[in-house]
Amino acid sequence: MDVADENSDEADSELLEFGVTNIFTEEETETFLPEVSDDEVYQMEEDAAEELDSVEGTELDAYESAQIDESEFVEEERLDSILESILFASDRPVSLNSLKLVFKGTNIKGDKIRRALDRFAVELAGAKRGVTLEEVPGGFQLRTKVDNLNFLSRTLKARQFRLSGPALEVLSITAYKQPIIKSEIDEIRGVESGHLLRALMEKGLVSFEGKSELPGKPMLYGTTKKFLEIFGLRNLKELPTLSQIDELLPEGMTEEEAKPSLSQLTDKLSQTIGGTYSDGEEELGKITDQLSEINTSSEFFEKEKLRQKQMKDRDRAEGLREALLMNEEIGTRDRNWLTKYDEALAAGEDLATREWNAEKERVRQLTQVSEQKAESVDEEALTEESSVDEDLNSPLMDDDEIEAHT
Repeated sequence: MDVADENSDEADSELLEFGVTNIFTEEETETFLPEVSDDEVYQMEEDAAEELDSVEGTELDAYESAQIDESEFVEEERLDSILESILFASDRPVSLNSLKLVFKGTNIKGDKIRRALDRFAVELAGAKRGVTLEEVPGGFQLRTKVDNLNFLSRTLKARQFRLSGPALEVLSITAYKQPIIKSEIDEIRGVESGHLLRALMEKGLVSFEGKSELPGKPMLYGTTKKFLEIFGLRNLKELPTLSQIDELLPEGMTEEEAKPSLSQLTDKLSQTIGGTYSDGEEELGKITDQLSEINTSSEFFEKEKLRQKQMKDRDRAEGLREALLMNEEIGTRDRNWLTKYDEALAAGEDLATREWNAEKERVRQLTQVSEQKAESVDEEALTEESSVDEDLNSPLMDDDEIEAHT
């Protein structure tokens, strides 16, 4: 086994052995709970504390209990019930900050919420419960137990979330070496990986992470938040180490002997159930599957580069316009570029698209000229071959002349 195969197999096994708790193909929906920052939560707690302190030591001491009731006292048992309702109703992870906002104006603070969540998680971990409470990127979420997957798949109409062995290999390499350029992935695997990166991007598991400083400025790739959610990780630090992977192999078993089991895990993963979905999503899934069979990797990346070029041009134009408004000096080159950019906008297109179309036309013309030259050479060769055949078949030629032609 060479080093490239060994590295990729190790990375592949790391993701597979730690498994997938749930794989959902869901639409991005806006949660019903507002997201708040830590500073906002801290300020809310300070305000609540000041409100309670202002009640004490005044001539209204006789009405102290009534005043405190306005802040709403929540008992521990009711806290557990409220948290369960919120988590059950939300189809997205609920952050701790969002939960703190829900209990604004009550006696419930962040430490009580955290303890209640821990109790709830322990309770759901029992064998009689069908869901678990998982801490995932973005907060806490109720998820079905993976042990019930086979039975769940018989009742739910779901679209499979399939990842082939090579795709998992590329995903593993990207996860452990991100940010990484495509050529480095190709070098590790020993084969071209562009179409696999495209498939992983379409599934939302991999995304662009900027540009490398290497010559040509190739794109950098990294994993997404959805990747962490699917593989049950809160952050990349929770990815298993190579030493942990070694411990997972049975004693005395080599990596070569472990390959069949890894293959079985890959097959099992590719059959993992997603979530429920509508008929419209089913039709969309069929269309997506059909499109995925078409090899349009080059076109996909070209369009993605065009989109990024458009964004870059827009930012550059805004910066130059602001400089002009502030009476700042800009270079002749920048001024000429801004003129071309504005002319393209006036014509109903952007400069990046105009340049992209011009380049496509140039390549098309060069290809056409090349094909015409090739056809011309073929015709000349056929004409010459035909002439030789006619000479050889001529009755006026003797044996010496025929031998000279051949």
